Amino acid sequence: MKAWEKQVHGAIILLVFLIFQLAGRYLKQHEGDLDSNGLLPRRVPRVQRYHNSDASLCAPFLDKINEYWITKGEPQIRNYEDIRLTSRGRVGQYGVVMSNGVGDNTVDDFEIEVTFKIYNDRSKPKNTQQLIGDGMAIVISPEKDFMSHNMLSSYARKQYEHNSGGILGNDRTMMGFPKNLPGLAIVVDTYRNSKKTKLQPPFLSLMLNIDPEQHHYSPETDGEESTGYSLKPLTKLKKSLVTGAVTKLRIIYLESIGFLKIDMDYSSNGNWIEIYQKDSGLFLPKNMKTGQRFIGVGASTGELTETVEIKRVDTYEFHWEGHDEDNYDYVEEMKFFLAHEYGEYVNLGHDDFANWKMARAEGLEFDSLASQQDQKSGYFFFLFKWCIILFSIYMLSVYVRVSLRRLKMVKQKHKHGLLG
Repeated sequence: MKAWEKQVHGAIILLVFLIFQLAGRYLKQHEGDLDSNGLLPRRVPRVQRYHNSDASLCAPFLDKINEYWITKGEPQIRNYEDIRLTSRGRVGQYGVVMSNGVGDNTVDDFEIEVTFKIYNDRSKPKNTQQLIGDGMAIVISPEKDFMSHNMLSSYARKQYEHNSGGILGNDRTMMGFPKNLPGLAIVVDTYRNSKKTKLQPPFLSLMLNIDPEQHHYSPETDGEESTGYSLKPLTKLKKSLVTGAVTKLRIIYLESIGFLKIDMDYSSNGNWIEIYQKDSGLFLPKNMKTGQRFIGVGASTGELTETVEIKRVDTYEFHWEGHDEDNYDYVEEMKFFLAHEYGEYVNLGHDDFANWKMARAEGLEFDSLASQQDQKSGYFFFLFKWCIILFSIYMLSVYVRVSLRRLKMVKQKHKHGLLG
C-alpha cells in the first residue's frame, strides 16, 4: 500500500473515531431524555403548556367580546356559532376582532390556533371557478389603540398618527387592518389584484413590519412590493380553503430563542403543513409600555365578496414554573419541549443565546438578525452531515486507487509490448 493510501485510510479511521466519540458523549449526556431506541424523548418536558383563556376566543362569543376583545367594522357575532367578519353580497365591507389588553396579553413563548372558514356560494360545485375577494389577515401586533380611537376628524387622525409613530389608524387596506400596522402579518389573499402576480388565489403573504413610517403592506401588488420585511415569497394555498372547508392556521413563537413556525391544517384534523419556519433570531415586537402583544383577525371585501367566519381562536403559553427565561437552562428545556411536542430540533449554543439575549435587551432591530441562515440542526443532522462527508471521502479514495491501478496496468502492458 502506497504512503498516501495509508494516510487516507488513517484519516478516515480518525474521523470515524471522532464521530463515535461525539455520539457517545451526546447519548451519555442525554441518556435520561431518550427512549430505549435512543431516538425519541422519554421523559416529560418540564416546560408545560397552559391555555390562555383571556387571549382566546370561542362560543359563547359575546362573553369574550365584552370583556377581552374589541371589534371594528361590521362583523356579525353569532353567539353560539361563529363571528362572521364579512358576508357574501356585502360590497366594501370589513370586520376586525382584536384582543383588547384586558387580562393576560403578555405572551412570550406561545402557540395560537385560528379556526376559520372562507366561502362564497356553497350551492355551486366545488370545482366551479368563481371570483371572490378580498381575503383575511391574522396579526400579532404591539398596537391596538387604532381599534378604539376616534378617527372621525382629521385632527384626531393626525393626533393618533403622531402618538403611534405613524400608524394610519383610518386605513384598512390590509384586510381590515392599517397597512402599516407594526408586527407580524399573515395575509390570506383570495383575489389577485396585480397581473404581475404569477400565482392564482388563494395565496399567502407573510411579512413583519417594524417601523410604521417605512413599512407597509401593498394590496395593489398582492403584497409583493410591500416595504416591510418579507419573510418568504408568496405561497400558494390549497383551493379547498375557499370552498367552506374548516381550516386552521397555527403560529408557534418562542421569544426565548427567537423561533417562529407557521403551519396550515386544511382538514382540521391535525394534519399540519409547514408554511414557514425560522429556528432562531427573530423578534416579534411588543408594546414598549406594557410588554403585551395583541392578536387580531380581520377580513374585507371589495367589488367581489365572500363570507369569512371565525370559529375559534385558541392561545397557549409555554412556561417552566419558577424559572427565569433569561437563563440558558430554560432555553435548553425549551429546546427539549420543542423537540418533544413538535419534532423540531434547534441548535442554540451558549454564545448564540448570549448574543440573542443582548440583542433583545438593547432593543432588537430585525435586520441585524435577518441575514442569519436557518439551520435544521441537532445531533441527527450533525451525524448525517458527517456521514455524507465520510462516504464522499471514501468513494473518492476508491476512485483514485482504481484509477491508479488501471494506469499501472496500462503502463505494464505498454512496456511488455515494447520488449516483446
